[in-house]
Amino acid sequence: MSRAALLSLSAVVLLAGCSPTGASAPAPGAAAPIDGPHLRAEGVAFDPVAHDVDPGAECEGRAGREALAVLDRAAWPELGVPAGEAVMRCGRADGAGWRHIADGHTGDFGELAELIGAGWEDVAWFAIDRALEQPTRVEEYRDDILNYDVLVELVDGGEATRSWMVTVGVGLGSGQVITAFPDEQR
Repeated sequence: MSRAALLSLSAVVLLAGCSPTGASAPAPGAAAPIDGPHLRAEGVAFDPVAHDVDPGAECEGRAGREALAVLDRAAWPELGVPAGEAVMRCGRADGAGWRHIADGHTGDFGELAELIGAGWEDVAWFAIDRALEQPTRVEEYRDDILNYDVLVELVDGGEATRSWMVTVGVGLGSGQVITAFPDEQR
């Protein structure tokens, strides 16, 4: 190895443990602070770029029984529910799945989305994912349906100014997402 190469390698080794002084970038995986009004659910802030989805387009031309996505579902030991998966199917407007949510609850999710200048689909998908992965509570709706609920808050100036409980109904035997809708908390 040449002397120049050894000096370059030595400089790299010496500087490997150094960090810059002054302001630094957030650690990998750390959330950057969000300016302005935004939605938060169980400690996770809605990010309009990272949470950008288009499930309507994904279901276009597909049969209702086709799976749109398989989502992680949290355990809820109090009800004897093990962790598993929930399947979001394209579904039917008059039945269950994404088309049912789009047909019956676009306006509901649209109210939340409008507050932060986002699309209703993005907000709905974010809330559904948070409810299934990190629910605020899980309740039996009927003997064959569980409701996974998550509290979604509108945060402005660091304070929650409004909140909604978003309910995601999941078939107990089938694991299929039936519906999802927000309900403003007073």
